Amino acid sequence: MDQRLQQVIDHPLHRHLGIERVDSAEGRARLSITVGDNTVNPAGVLHGGVLYLLCDVCAYAGLLSQLAATTQAVTHDIHVSIMRAARAGEVVVFESHPLRVGRRVAFIDVSAHVGERLVAQARVTKTLFEA
Repeated sequence: MDQRLQQVIDHPLHRHLGIERVDSAEGRARLSITVGDNTVNPAGVLHGGVLYLLCDVCAYAGLLSQLAATTQAVTHDIHVSIMRAARAGEVVVFESHPLRVGRRVAFIDVSAHVGERLVAQARVTKTLFEA
């Protein structure tokens, strides 16, 4: 496993939020969480900020599988549309796939689902640079 991907998995914030598993290959990633006490807003549904963050994490995790060991990526832009709420106890699955990965910029789409229900869709733009 790529050391950078392991750092994503081991990050204290990601552990606190309850990321259960991260798979990354061929530019794509998949991760999931169970909505719980650390991730709900006062209305008892998945907090929007957590949803945005996890879309970004999923995009980065997938992108890592395509980047050279000396190339890093930072978020340049993110647009997230929330379609439905995810309630406490539900499992939200995030999946990313690259639209275009160039020398300096990558565009990645991310979707979040609860079962067949689309919860959110994101477009993440990452700036690539040599570390």
